[in-house]
This record gives sequence, C-alpha cells and structure tokens, in this order.
Amino acid sequence: MARPLRIAFPGACYHVTARGNECRPIFRDDRDRTRFLERLAEMVGRYRLVLHAYVLMRNHYHLLVETPEANLSRAMRQLSGVYTQDFNRRHRRAGHLFQGRFKALLVDKDAYLLELSRYVHLNPVRVGEVRNPAAFRWSSAAAYVGKQPQPGFLTTATVLKQFDRRPAAARRAYRDFLRQGMREGVECPWGKVVGQTLLGSPTWVQRKWRHVLKAGGGAEIPAIRKLRPGPSLPAVLTQVARAAAMPPARILQRGASRGSWARPAAMCLAWELCGLSQRELGQAFGVSHFAVSKAIHRAQQLRQDDKRLDRMIDKLTTALQARP
Repeated sequence: MARPLRIAFPGACYHVTARGNECRPIFRDDRDRTRFLERLAEMVGRYRLVLHAYVLMRNHYHLLVETPEANLSRAMRQLSGVYTQDFNRRHRRAGHLFQGRFKALLVDKDAYLLELSRYVHLNPVRVGEVRNPAAFRWSSAAAYVGKQPQPGFLTTATVLKQFDRRPAAARRAYRDFLRQGMREGVECPWGKVVGQTLLGSPTWVQRKWRHVLKAGGGAEIPAIRKLRPGPSLPAVLTQVARAAAMPPARILQRGASRGSWARPAAMCLAWELCGLSQRELGQAFGVSHFAVSKAIHRAQQLRQDDKRLDRMIDKLTTALQARP
C-alpha cells in the first residue's frame, strides 16, 4: 500500500494522530500526560504553529494544527522524538514508542475545522472515560467552554468566533454544540477522506490535487491518482443499474430491489468512490446512515461469498474510476 502523501504549504491545517507501537499506552499516568503537554507547548512555540484542539487518550492522541510556515513534519519529528526520550528514560525502556510515523490529514479548514474540533473533544465520551467532555482533564474541551483557563499554546478563537464574536456567548454555544453531538451522534469523518490524505469539499480536493501536480507530483503515483475527482452518484447508479438490468430509479426505492445485490452494491461503490458520507448516502437512498453502514457491510459480504459478483463489481469500479 502506498504511503499517504505529505502535502505542505503555508497556512495548511491538519488533523494529526499518532498511536502507540502495537497499540500500547503512550501515557501511563498523569505525569506522562503533563510532560507531553509541556513538549507540545514547546513545539507550538518553536515552530510557530497554531494549535486549535487536542486530546490525549491512553494509547494515542489527536491534534488539530495549522502551519503558517509549512513545517509540520519537522515539528512532529521534534515532538515525537523528544517525548519518546522522556518516556523511555522515565520508564526505563528502549525502542520505538509510536507505531510508525504520525498520520496527518490535510483539512479544508472552512468546511471541517468546527466539526473536527467536536470529534476530537468527544473522544473520551465515546470510549466511556467521562460523560461530559469538559470534565476530561487531558483535552482542550474545558478551555473551549470556559471551565478552565486557555493555555498559552492553544488557540480557540478561530472555532469559537463561528458561533458568536462575544467570547462568553461563543463558549456557551460551543458547549451546546458538544451536547448536541452527544445526543445525536457525530459521524466519523474518515469516510470522506480522499486518497488517505485530504478531507474537504470536492472542489477543494480538486484544487489540492492540481496543487500537487503543479508542484511536481507525478500523476501515476498511486496516492496522487486517488486525489482525482471521483464519479458522481448518478454515474454509479447508471453503471450498477446497467449491470443489474434494472432502471436506476429502482435502486433508489426502498424495498423495490429487496433481495438484489444492486442496491447495497451501489451504496458501497458510492461510499468508496464518490466521496459521499454515509449520512449523505442515507438521504439519497431514503434511509438512515446506520442502514447505509449495514448495506455496505452486506455488499462486502456478498463479494466474499460470490466470486462472479466480486469480479463484476471490480469491473464496475474500474469503469467508474476511468471516467473523465
């Protein structure tokens, strides 16, 4: 599998994650977490980064980072290297602490920064660490809602001003935003990632793809090929309907194609190729995003059980990816 691209330019915004080697803890106690935050503050200051949000879990962490000077890789090497030395020295161990290099998604800040901040802050709630995200000491959630002072290395204004220019009102609105996510659930953003690298609107993804090519990235590199604009949902429906010998509209009708492979296959292909979220697909097919998830799983199971169908869907995938 090709390694994800590292796309860097001044002002780029990233969702950064790093996980412990073999999923082992990278924080054994609060002293480790405190030391990591100290190193994080040093990194933000030294490399003049903008840190929008963070959370420290037991065996991984999440950061939302903006790079005015296009220097994420150098900054993260510093953070990972120095913290690993601290951890190994304190716990009398040797060797790698993190599982490979860090992962960084280039994010369309205007479209996704707000939603990703909520996703990051609700991590401890999703795994049952706390019921209130602001009660988790090792994230930026408490600073966002005003429960704790904002540390000097954290920037909350970019997100909060999307609610209100008055700080107190913005903090109250963000607290309600977190509560809404807890009540209704927050869709995992990874289904919208293109080429293991980009999270943004289709137009934004196209602009970044052109940026990579202009900067000298080869269009035949697998990771770059994945940045090409995907097919539309109507194109997927047309191809699947032709293979299944049924009208495209029938695939969209609930129950009309019960027992057929076409409807789950269309959902699966659209999810994999079009850059649509499961919630968006649910709206198109008239079902919940949970039903879409089940349909995708069913399509994958059908492919495993039926080699002829598996070959047919492979051909559909190739045809859709070849479309201009």
